[in-house]
Amino acid sequence: MTDNRRWTVIPRTAALCWLSMGAGALLLGSSVVTLLTNDARVPVLEIVVSLAGLALIVFAVLGLVKPHLRGR
Repeated sequence: MTDNRRWTVIPRTAALCWLSMGAGALLLGSSVVTLLTNDARVPVLEIVVSLAGLALIVFAVLGLVKPHLRGR
């Protein structure tokens, strides 16, 4: 049995990893700014967006650090 499984959530190329990291940073930054400037209760959507941005950053860093994990 061969173990050639790849993570398909990690971008395929280094350029896409950098692009994904930038998009994640924008999502995370905008949601943090919105949460800090909004005096009302915490909107659930902003928390979901910030978690999605964090996930984009983590998967992009994984793709840059370990190129063999990149999806085909």
